Amino acid sequence: MCRAVEEAAEEMELKVKNFLQDGCGCSHGKNRSPCSRQFSEALMLENLCNCMELSQGELDLVNLANIQAFTYVEVSGEKQKRSHRSAFTFQARPICKKIFLRLYGISYSRFRRLKDHYEDNGILPRVHGNHE
Repeated sequence: MCRAVEEAAEEMELKVKNFLQDGCGCSHGKNRSPCSRQFSEALMLENLCNCMELSQGELDLVNLANIQAFTYVEVSGEKQKRSHRSAFTFQARPICKKIFLRLYGISYSRFRRLKDHYEDNGILPRVHGNHE
């Protein structure tokens, strides 16, 4: 393995370890504890590494599927109204948005763009604006 890849892996491990030590600060876990306590460092690193092996388009589809799974859609008459709140889950356990973003290695702004895309287009892959 080249030195740059080793350094990136070490940095990722350190970030995950620090995040788990600090905790997420929510109360979605067992007995209203932080949900970050439910997950081991090894599990978080494994999921994050799996996500990093995907292309950006593939990871977008994974996250769009997650968004579809946890977005509540309310139908009122002929109009659909999507809830602004989301109930995040991972391996059938409730989690907060902060740990969801960490588990999938995406920023909040990328998550917002994906959620907006889902609300406009459903689970269809995103297409760059320069394509016809």
